Amino acid sequence: MTLPRVALAALLGIAFCAAAREKHPPVFACNAKAIPAEERPRHSELTRQLMRSVRDRREHSDGYSIQLDSETISFGQLAEWITRERLCCPFLTFQLTASGDRPGWMLKLTGPRGVKQLLQAEFGSQNTR
Repeated sequence: MTLPRVALAALLGIAFCAAAREKHPPVFACNAKAIPAEERPRHSELTRQLMRSVRDRREHSDGYSIQLDSETISFGQLAEWITRERLCCPFLTFQLTASGDRPGWMLKLTGPRGVKQLLQAEFGSQNTR
């Protein structure tokens, strides 16, 4: 096969995969078993700590930004939580930010179309201080 034909075949394959994704949206279901059994208690503990640290939420078209109290959860603990959460929820995009001398952390959780409803169910009803 010549190089132009290989390139054309690759482009057609990419287009086909993109079209297939549009017809079959991803399933937004977390797989807790993706986290090794011996790490699940720690992940549950960190999840509870994260939920206690929520101070504010900001809605985006594709997810939420969550302001977290740095005295309730450390940057390292958040990174540890994200490391495990990525295993069970690979459709999420995580962005963790610390800004200058501003207190707290900003955790932005986004994903493909439809993921916002999942995040709303998880974080939307949390009380903020």
